[in-house]
Amino acid sequence: MFKNITLALSLLLAASSLYAEPAKNENSKKDKYHMFPEAKAGYERYIVDVPKTDNDYDHKIELLIGKNLMVDCNHASLSGKIENKSLKGWGYHYLEVSDIQRGPTTMMACPDSKTEKFISIRDTLRRYNSRLGTVIYAPKGFEVRYRVWSAGDTVKQAEQR
Repeated sequence: MFKNITLALSLLLAASSLYAEPAKNENSKKDKYHMFPEAKAGYERYIVDVPKTDNDYDHKIELLIGKNLMVDCNHASLSGKIENKSLKGWGYHYLEVSDIQRGPTTMMACPDSKTEKFISIRDTLRRYNSRLGTVIYAPKGFEVRYRVWSAGDTVKQAEQR
C-alpha cells in the first residue's frame, strides 16, 4: 500500500513539474544578452529585438543612428564608422559606431527658418534575426532607431536582352 502511495505521489509531482512556468523577472530580456560587454565609457548599448517571423530571410533591418539637429530645408546627413565586431568565444557579432560627424548636405537657398529634425548616418540593410537581436554600441548623445523592411511574395523574372 505504501509503495502505491509513494508511486502515485511521485507521478503527481513529475506531472506537475511539466506544467510549471519558469520564473520571470524584469531582467529576462537582458539575460539572453549577458555575454555582450557593458558599454565602454562615452558609449551606450542599444538592442534591437524584433518579433519572430516565419522566415527571417524575407526581412531586413535599417538602422538609423543619429540625433535631433537644427537644420534648414537642405537634405542633411551624418557620417560615421559602423564596425561589425566579433564577440570572442561566442560566435556572435555586434556593431560599434564611432567617428560621427556632420555629413554631406545639399546647397539650396532656404528661405525658411531652421527646424529640429532627426538626422542619421546612412547605413545598409542589416540581417533580421528574431532569435538574437542586433546589439549596437553608439556614442552617448546619439539614438538608435530602426525600420523593418519586408520582401513581397511576388518574385519577377528579369528580361534577358
